Amino acid sequence: MAFSSSSIADIVISGTRVIYKSDQKSVNVRLENKGNNPLLVQSWLDTGDDNAEPGSITVPFTATPPVSRIDAKRGQTIKLMYTASTSLPKDRESVFWFNVLEVPPKPDAEKVANQSLLQLAFRTRIKLFYRPDGLKGNPSEAPLALKWFWSGSEGKASLRVTNPTPYYVSFSSGDLEASGKRYPIDVKMIAPFSDEVMKVTGLNGKASSAKVHFLRH
Repeated sequence: MAFSSSSIADIVISGTRVIYKSDQKSVNVRLENKGNNPLLVQSWLDTGDDNAEPGSITVPFTATPPVSRIDAKRGQTIKLMYTASTSLPKDRESVFWFNVLEVPPKPDAEKVANQSLLQLAFRTRIKLFYRPDGLKGNPSEAPLALKWFWSGSEGKASLRVTNPTPYYVSFSSGDLEASGKRYPIDVKMIAPFSDEVMKVTGLNGKASSAKVHFLRH
């Protein structure tokens, strides 16, 4: 099995994340087959372990249909539904992962007989955030509420980031500007009401003043 972003795989997911509000009965996710061949597609959700087999995962969501055939240049709508089989926190978001595995069609028997062939099954994952009704604050402003502190040991710089909001905050990239230079930050997703330590590459010790730049995912 090979992992791929939707830009490499033939199956493209509409959007880079799913927001599931608690007052919604279901959420639809659109899949498009941009390739030239029909594909068999399997869809499921997990709790973050990308090595877990779909049949062994327990999540309070269903994906319908779990398996579908999508013809070339055609699409398929996957309905995600919260089953309430597991109680989720009401004072903060919960995160899950929506998976799409595309399996290519069987190769022509004659071609297989005449040459070596390697087929890959591509898998794409995006985050699903379950958002309870009545959470305080604006999720789009959550990154601005983060609190940044110097951390680290043995002269290696790092930042401790505190998220005081009920929302998850994800970054696609980030860097620390200090003394006219920029140093990459090993960004992580920060859960609600929690802390994360992020390493700063190339900076030793602490700077007298610094500025954090980040691009939200």
